[in-house]
Amino acid sequence: MSLKSYFGLMLIACNMLACNSTTFTEEKINPQQLSEWTTLGKGKTSIKNEEFVFEEINDSDGFFVVSPINYEGDIILKYKIKAMSDSSVLITLFSASDSQNDTTLTFPAKNAKPEDIWKWRSAMNHYNLTFNNKSHGYTPFFYKNITSLERGFHIRKEDNITAPYQWVSVEIGRVKDRVWFSLNGDIVFEQTDTDPLKGGHVLFRISGTNSDTDTILAKAAIKDLVIFHK
Repeated sequence: MSLKSYFGLMLIACNMLACNSTTFTEEKINPQQLSEWTTLGKGKTSIKNEEFVFEEINDSDGFFVVSPINYEGDIILKYKIKAMSDSSVLITLFSASDSQNDTTLTFPAKNAKPEDIWKWRSAMNHYNLTFNNKSHGYTPFFYKNITSLERGFHIRKEDNITAPYQWVSVEIGRVKDRVWFSLNGDIVFEQTDTDPLKGGHVLFRISGTNSDTDTILAKAAIKDLVIFHK
């Protein structure tokens, strides 16, 4: 059996497990509940047409929305997301914690400077998925962050796979020693992690373009968010 076929079977198995409430807890999160998540950075949130909208405001250097719950162990995220500006880099961090020994995540101060938030993000344990990042001159990537100086893996696509103003269906998972990202039902990244992170919080982040000549604030909408966890 090829490696691709093996991972495909693993993904199907994970989906079957996620549908089994005796194995996973299925947590549906509506826009109102998302609006109650912690935010970091300069931005604002709203609910429109049963969609959760989050966006940067002037002088923003990225905007985070952070789950109030830290999830331990296996986790699968399913949601739909749409970039709503020409420069809306879409980022999802999961299993985010202060260290690999527990699932606790200490948050920076509300008035923290952008450089302090960057140091906080770089230092914590997490899996990082970044896509729709053509405006930043990059292609999608997926990595495991252990410290600011160490990554467990780092994989990248050669080409961009999304465009703004279009809904896409996302699935991200870590089950046992397998982590993956699929877009509209197709696997984009898949990786074996023999020393997986214990767990932690889920974070959504958007980032726009800010230069001396051009500033485009990021804006995105999320709907149909479901988190499967143990």
